[in-house]
Amino acid sequence: MALRPVINTVETLGKTLLLVDVKPAYERVEKDGRFERTERITHYNYTIVCLERKFEKISIKVEEARPLYDTEKADVPDNTLVSFENLEITPYVSNNWIQLSAKAAKCIIAKQ
Repeated sequence: MALRPVINTVETLGKTLLLVDVKPAYERVEKDGRFERTERITHYNYTIVCLERKFEKISIKVEEARPLYDTEKADVPDNTLVSFENLEITPYVSNNWIQLSAKAAKCIIAKQ
């Protein structure tokens, strides 16, 4: 049995999260040993800047039917602060570096 570390999301990302982009992620299906993208959107990736963490960026996977903003029609408004419902951060190792993956149930505009 492998132990999974529990990461405190506020201590890791900080309290002030600035939304900078929202992009759809499309389903990929295997055909003849290759993966091809379909037109079906499976989730959205929200790119945020952690203002209290030296402006580090992280992408958070959110499985919502509709995005908070449709960036194909307009950019995310300036100074949009957000929070996430049920945010989970999981560490993994890639090329001998510790990376973080993040997912959440929902993205919410923070009250200012």
